[in-house]
Amino acid sequence: MNLLISNNLKTIEKIKKIESCDVALSLESAVLKGKQKKYELVITDGFDASEFFKNTVTVRDYLKKAAENKEIKIIRQEVISVWSVKGGVGKTTLVKRLIDTADKNARMLVVDFNFQDGGSDLSFMLELPVVPHLGIYLKERTKKSFFESLIKYTENVSILQAPPKRNFVKDITPDDVEEIIKLGRSAFDIIIFDLPNTLNEIVDTVLANSTKRVVVSSGLVSEARRIKELKDSFIVVVNSHNKSWKVYYKDFECIPIEQAEKIFK
Repeated sequence: MNLLISNNLKTIEKIKKIESCDVALSLESAVLKGKQKKYELVITDGFDASEFFKNTVTVRDYLKKAAENKEIKIIRQEVISVWSVKGGVGKTTLVKRLIDTADKNARMLVVDFNFQDGGSDLSFMLELPVVPHLGIYLKERTKKSFFESLIKYTENVSILQAPPKRNFVKDITPDDVEEIIKLGRSAFDIIIFDLPNTLNEIVDTVLANSTKRVVVSSGLVSEARRIKELKDSFIVVVNSHNKSWKVYYKDFECIPIEQAEKIFK
């Protein structure tokens, strides 16, 4: 039995024509039903239920797969932040690797918060056009301007790139970050943030809203000591061919950068 979370009567009728299912008109009601019964699939209509259910799929994807008569593949919605305690450790390289190794059925949004005059490393690495960028969204701060500010990099990957000048984002706030995540969740299965190697209220907000926090390290002892002082739990991705780092990083959940795809598991 599936569970549909929707307060739209037309949507409820459309789904029930395909198969019988339980219906919850609110997220609160869905959580209560989930405690009483185990559902094979939770179909969401504008609700973010990923915190409470692992087997979620949007109404749009459910109807698309039903029309194609295909098995529905569940992809748990993730917000993954990629950070480092120092520069030059391969953070942007890891983001590129995640783009290349992610499930091609998953819709991915990459948000670049590495604000630098002249353009960010990710923009150069992916050979992105100068516009659109995050600064364009911040001019209007609307849903329409958000999606117009995205660059379609591949069929399933979109980029919200950093602007070419810092002053385009000088007024960005933690509320803006949360709104970007909310809008991203409405259309994408995976959101990846490429963060600067610093801590401020913007980075803190991204980390607080992430389902997975990744810190990239070159394997140095000094980095291990700094990572150990962090209050949040991190997956450490080590970008080093020298295996001696294992001695100093034994207390962390570590992944060699060559196995970065494990972050999605």
